[in-house]
Amino acid sequence: MKTLERFSGLLLKSALSVVMAFTVLPGTTVAGNLDQGLSDPPVINPKRFGSDVSAFYLGTTGLYALGGDERFGLNTPSGTSEVGELDLSGTLGGLRAGWRGVLPAKGGRDYVYGFELGYEFGSLDDTATGQVDGNAVSGGSKVSNVFSIRLRNGLTNRSGTVLYYVSAGYVNGDIETTSQQATRSAIQSFEDSGRRSGFSASIGAEHNLTEHWSITGEYEYVQFSAEDVRFDNGTSTRSTPKYHGLKIGLNYRF
Repeated sequence: MKTLERFSGLLLKSALSVVMAFTVLPGTTVAGNLDQGLSDPPVINPKRFGSDVSAFYLGTTGLYALGGDERFGLNTPSGTSEVGELDLSGTLGGLRAGWRGVLPAKGGRDYVYGFELGYEFGSLDDTATGQVDGNAVSGGSKVSNVFSIRLRNGLTNRSGTVLYYVSAGYVNGDIETTSQQATRSAIQSFEDSGRRSGFSASIGAEHNLTEHWSITGEYEYVQFSAEDVRFDNGTSTRSTPKYHGLKIGLNYRF
């Protein structure tokens, strides 16, 4: 009887040993196969703005103007009459070049500062119509060929891949002011054009896509200096062109 019990105990221990061996060995084999058969895909992380102490960049932009709320009035010998409201609208395409420097800031962020030169082509315009002294009158304003110099500064997020910035600067563009005035005998057309200076302000964000490429999006406000425009028939108007809009862009950093 004792011999049978000893034999049963040895048999049980052998069975447990075999089970333990099969439990450990397959796991080891599978783990080894996983390590040999699978590899992590390469990951390309966007470059931090702070990776370069300074950098030059080139870019392209596109702006959609939402309006400017400029009032067109006509001064005549009998007084001043309001013709209507001008909301400059349209699109501008642009090219830009800039430089920026980076300083470390608190919380793992970076302070980014710099300047930017830009040129925008295309035109923004609008026309208003009304009545002056019982005669039909229309007035128009047009903005085109805008050059700019902007100062820009902002802070990155903690990962250093997104820059939140504000900018302000000087602008200079072609401003054209027109008027059509109906009389009893004919319709007279007048035009005045020239370069005019102004200022711009914007707020936006820039997101790094790769080591060199980034995209931008911003809200911008532009206002040119006000001038009294005199037409050949003795009438005049106060021209105050301005607009605001949404701008997107693509930059390449060297």
